[in-house]
Amino acid sequence: MTSPSTYSVKEVANWILDFCENHGERPTNMALNKLIYFAYEYALLKESRKLTLAKIEAWDHGPVFREVYSAFKKFGADPITDRATRYNTETNSVENVNPTIELSDQAIIVEAIEPLIRLPAFILREMSHDLGGAWSKVWNHKSSSNPGMEISDELILESKMTSR
Repeated sequence: MTSPSTYSVKEVANWILDFCENHGERPTNMALNKLIYFAYEYALLKESRKLTLAKIEAWDHGPVFREVYSAFKKFGADPITDRATRYNTETNSVENVNPTIELSDQAIIVEAIEPLIRLPAFILREMSHDLGGAWSKVWNHKSSSNPGMEISDELILESKMTSR
């Protein structure tokens, strides 16, 4: 299910932040995590591929990519005005993650998120909490434990197939 081009989740986050900003929007951390999730879900369903290898976790407010949450938690519920960074060992400095998303993957992301970027975070949260959806199945799991509250690709696919 992986494509020759999978991206770091920070790369996807920065690309989405740039896209949103170019359309007059600045998502919050919660909204950004949901937009990435919906883009990931869309690519998985439409193209049978992953945009990123990052783990998706079920948190109280929906699906979360821990690296994205951590990168932007300083903003709290305010709009994000920065970009995700990484440490460059060659230059011994922190730098913005430069998104190099292929055009075909940009098209997939745009198709998934363009109708959603103007929605408030709480609406995106509600959409991700769809009863019977992947987040709901993990959050309300019936087994004795679910280490890391991981939302798997299999669960995303299963949830979408049964909701049709």
